[in-house]
Order: sequence, then structure tokens, then C-alpha cells
Amino acid sequence: MNVSITVRHCGETTTLRAEAGTPLAPLLREAGLLTLPCGVGKCGKCLILAATEPCTEERALLGDAALASGLRLACYTRAAEGLDIALPQAGALRVLTRFAQSDYPFRPIVERRPFAMPEPSLDDQRSDLQRLIDACGAKGHALGLGQLAALPAFIRNARSNARSNGGCGDGHGNVCGFGLMHGETLVGYTASDEAYALIVDIGTTTVAALLVDTARRRVVAARGEHNAQYGADVISRIRHETEWEEHRNGPNPLQQAIAKQVSAMLAGLLEQAGIGDVDFLSLTGNTTMMHLLCGLPGEHIGKAPFIPATLEPMRLPAADLGIASQAPAFLLPGISAYIGADIVASLLAADAHRSQPPFLLVDLGTNAETVLCASGTLYACSAAAGPCFEGATLSCGMAGQDGAIDTVSPDPERGLSFTTIGDAPARGLCGSGVLDALALLLDAGIVDETGRLEADASPLGARITDDALTFTDSVRFTQKDIREVQLAKAAVRAGIDILLREAGMETADVARLYLAGGFGSAMRPESAARIGLIPEELSDRVTVLGNAAGSGALRYATEEGAAESALGIIRRTRYIELSAHAGFTDAYVERMLFPERE
Repeated sequence: MNVSITVRHCGETTTLRAEAGTPLAPLLREAGLLTLPCGVGKCGKCLILAATEPCTEERALLGDAALASGLRLACYTRAAEGLDIALPQAGALRVLTRFAQSDYPFRPIVERRPFAMPEPSLDDQRSDLQRLIDACGAKGHALGLGQLAALPAFIRNARSNARSNGGCGDGHGNVCGFGLMHGETLVGYTASDEAYALIVDIGTTTVAALLVDTARRRVVAARGEHNAQYGADVISRIRHETEWEEHRNGPNPLQQAIAKQVSAMLAGLLEQAGIGDVDFLSLTGNTTMMHLLCGLPGEHIGKAPFIPATLEPMRLPAADLGIASQAPAFLLPGISAYIGADIVASLLAADAHRSQPPFLLVDLGTNAETVLCASGTLYACSAAAGPCFEGATLSCGMAGQDGAIDTVSPDPERGLSFTTIGDAPARGLCGSGVLDALALLLDAGIVDETGRLEADASPLGARITDDALTFTDSVRFTQKDIREVQLAKAAVRAGIDILLREAGMETADVARLYLAGGFGSAMRPESAARIGLIPEELSDRVTVLGNAAGSGALRYATEEGAAESALGIIRRTRYIELSAHAGFTDAYVERMLFPERE
């Protein structure tokens, strides 16, 4: 029996219908009202407000205070006639638009070529496509079916508009339009004289998009959102995708989710800028996310020997991916199953294609990818840090949104003080706040080298209750959270140790440590060194790259020769599979301990 459910969100009311007794989580996700951190009922973050009787799982994941306030979990709440729920309002993700970059020869991968086109006649019966190819001086085309279908109307409207302005021009003045050229291949067309591009980094946890004015070489708008796909990590995404492959029941939901999300982000940015479409898209992400975007099977990425369907660069119409744009999309190449196109982009942003002293690059996301550049060789590995640095597996963890505690400092009277993003009331802890909090606990002696939390008589100790550091009545950093961070930091640091060992180097030989991504940009290097996440010797050699993947994807599409440089980076890279490395387990166990200080 179908039932009606009332959903209140952002001041609006929506009515949804579903089969009685089915969980609300898939229903809310399909309606675009809820992003599920895990999708399998384990993370406790698909929060809703409902007057329902909590189940055993909700009691275990939420606690008495949250339950008393009406919070429930969409994974465990069942559809029933007359059910009325509300969605707690979440702040927007903050997307880095700043990034470190050097000067480079600027040349968009798609160039505009103005064209003028004479009227057809009985003596000139070339097809509309051939006439456009000839008018642009192209040697071929790569237009999609949607572009071909729209071409006849475009040409006739463009010619009509040009005639009304005094003729169809000579290609320099009053032109009919612009052909979009990739080399000598026609990949699109437009009547607009404004040149824009969309740069997208598809992360496991977040999706970040930048709208770039390529004529003025500047970012004009940005947008960030939680990734709308099921699953908190690549393995759970692969599992969901594999289950769909086995049954093939309708369209691929993971591919549809990300295509719909990128389309909506593009539409919002275009509306914000007051333009109709972009000239091209440059898309990057880890290997699993790129497979899911393209609808490629990811099953073999998730099991040994970890073989992706492809790592090659691609150019195809964005519409073929289900993205609502007539522009071509360029997908960056990857290195391996777990060193993807996003790391290739970050290496471009770090000028890895140019000669420089030895450096480490660390991207601290759901998978912590690390690259060591030494003597012309790039040693790369991926450590399964999990999503704790992005807040998904911590009791009060959250992404970098308004209300997230982002810095924690000692205070002589109160034990600690903290700041929040947007100066909003504290709602949780983001990654940088987690590192600061743990570093503070270590310095105070409240957490020992094994990770055990125990209160002392100091002002900070007064904040320790029920095996947790208390910030507010609703925000706590627990003993379980410390263990989550401990596991993640040990994996990252052990990966660094293995790369140095493989290159025959010492930490002192590293001239620079590049930190990529939002978390790397926000964290204090001294806090990261204090907990043992990065080598202490490198804490004063840190260079923050900011939005490295976005910067590199921009460079890939606007730097002359960048596509060839990316392939050169890949050829120079030696990937090291940590799960098969003889020394990784010992390094991981050793790095589980926190550094001791006198």
C-alpha cells in the first residue's frame, strides 16, 4: 500500500509517496533531499526529525540526548501514512577557490574560431555539418547527437541574427558564431562571445565545481556539495555498483546520481553568472569516481589485483555522460586504481612536470594519496585513511560547513577555546579541529602515546566526561573518535615511510611538503606533526596548494602542452601497492603510537 509522507525542509513542504514500511533513506535520496554518508545504516548521520519510536540501532548510534530532541535516522525510519518529518538544516560546503599556481603559457584546450557562412543554394547542397566544418577550417568533428540535432536551428538563427546586423561578416567582425576547436577537430559551436569553462573535482565525499572565465583567466563562481552517491568510501560505492551490474534493473543509480549532481551544479553556476553554457568541462576525480561518472564497471578496482577498466584521458560530449551541456568534456588520465586523475591534477598544480628538489605531496581525503618526487621518479601510494578526516565516521564529525569547529587552542582558565566556521554556533568538528583537539590532549598528557584518554586535574581535565572531551552539550570528541584518527594517521604516516624507504631517502632529504585539498589547506601543520600524521621535520617546509585538484584540472585544460605533461607524469610514476608491501604492516603498527614529547 502506498502512503503519503510530509517532508519539511528549508522552509518548504514536500509530499512524497512510498510503499508502507520501506526505509525513508532511499526515498529522500532520490528526491534530492538527503545525502547519505554511508547508505547502509552504520554512520548515524542521515538525521531527520520525527515523532517515531526509536529502534535499537538508533538508540546505539544517537544517544539519549539526540533521541529526546526528536532526532532519528532515515535508514531506520519506515514509511507510514501521515508520517511528518523535518530535515535539519545543514550549512553549505565551502569550496576552495584559492590555489597556489605558477605562471604558465595560457592556452585553452578548446579554442574559439569565428566563422561566417554563406547561404545554401541548389548549387551548394552541402550538409549543415559539412558547411560548419568548412567554415571553421576543421579537419573533422566530434559532435554528439544532441549537438547535431540542434545544429540546423543554430545555423539558421545565427545567420538571421548576423544579417539583421549588416551581414554574415568575414570571420573577424560581424560573425555568424564561433566554432569550438580541439586542435583541428570541431567539438562544439556557440553564438555567445563569452568564453567560460567548468572545472569539476569529483571526490568520494564532496564534489567541487569552479566556473572559470577563460578570457579573463579568473574563477568567477564556485560551488561545493556532498557527493550524492550512496556509500562513504570507494569500496562501498563499488559494492553498490557491482550489485546493480548483477541485476541491471533500470539505469545505473550511481552514474545517474553524479551526472544529475554535476548538471545541477553547472546550471546553478551558469544562472549565477548569467550565461547559457560553457565552452568545455574539465573533470577529475579518483579512479572509482571517474568510472562511476562514465558508467564503467568498477568491480575489479575493489579486489586484487585492482585493475580498472581504463586510465586513459577521454574527450566526449558532456551529454554522453548525462550532463546537461552541449560542451565537450575532458577527463584527466589516472595512474592506477588508487592513484587517480585527481592526483595527476594535483601533481600538475605542484609543477611536478618541471624540475625541482625532492618533495612529498599528500592529499588527505577518504583515501590518503601520497607521492614522493626524487631524482626524476615519482613514487606513489594510497593509504586507506577512511573518511574520518572529513568527519563521516566521527561521533560529532562534519564537513567544513558553518558551525564546524575548525581550530582548538589551549586556554589557561577554561582549558581550551575554539573557533567555528562562519562564527556559527558549534554543531560538530571538521578535520582541522579534530587534529587541534587531539594535539591539545596529547600536550596536556590527557591522551598518552597509546591513545588512551584519561582526565587529569588540569582545567582541560574538567572537560573530560564519559570518556570524551566536551566542547558543548552536543559536541564531543570521544575515545572512539581518537581510535578512528589513530588508525587513519598510522596508515598515512606508514605510507610516507614506505615511499622514503623505496626511494632510499631520509625525511631530511625532502625539501618541501605539499598539502592538497580542503583539509590539507585548513589544518595546522604543527598539529598534524604533533599527532604523527606528518614528519615533524617537515612541519616548517609545508606549502599549501589549496584546491590542488581543481587547479590542476584547470591547468590541464588551459596550459599549453599540459595534456602531454600529464602523460609524462604518469610515465615517471612508480605505484607501490601498500597491501602487498612486505614492510607496510610493521610500519603501520609502529606509527599507531602517538609521538612522545618531554
